[in-house]
Amino acid sequence: MKCPYCATTVHMNWSETALENIHPEESYLKDGYAIQYGFCPECCNLVIQLQHGMSLGWDENGCWIDQIDEEQPIYPRYATARKLHEFIPHQYAELFRESEEVNNISPRASATLSRYLLQMLLHEELHIHKRNLEEELKELEGMNNVPSKLVSMLQIMRKIANFGAHPKKSTNSNEIVEVEEGESAIMLDLLEEVFDYIFVKPKQQEDFLKTIQEKYGIAP
Repeated sequence: MKCPYCATTVHMNWSETALENIHPEESYLKDGYAIQYGFCPECCNLVIQLQHGMSLGWDENGCWIDQIDEEQPIYPRYATARKLHEFIPHQYAELFRESEEVNNISPRASATLSRYLLQMLLHEELHIHKRNLEEELKELEGMNNVPSKLVSMLQIMRKIANFGAHPKKSTNSNEIVEVEEGESAIMLDLLEEVFDYIFVKPKQQEDFLKTIQEKYGIAP
């Protein structure tokens, strides 16, 4: 499984407690629940999940579930599947995490938080101010030093957001409106690319040039 904390694919050493579900009027039905808990071998954080299954087995230690048909996380409540670079400022990383956490519960809320964060980055970091979000994204797309991957992500985002049919997404970016299927996840992907463009790549370039200067005495 993928750890909900560190996003590392790990093999969990589960401990388990199984509970039989009693059906007083239909004794032939045999199903139950299992609570599994263990610690991630990478980050050492506690993970708990609930399983439902049929056809319980029994031994001297109790029962177990043989046929799992449903599984859901209990703790942590929200999974953090994406690793953000340490160069990303805390205030932006926190908004991103919030958007990511609510994505499975409310894609509309997630997309709204992502649009709000995206426009904040455009205003505060890139100093792009236009009449609406759509025009601001077009300006970013047309800048000379924007990587081709980010350009592609911007084009995909503008297409799936469908600003023409949903103008409030562009004019009122912090208002909760209907979203297209996959839109909230694409927004998170786009934000990662914007983070990389604004914060990560420039800092990596700066560190590289500093290393060259210290090692060879060559100033940029």
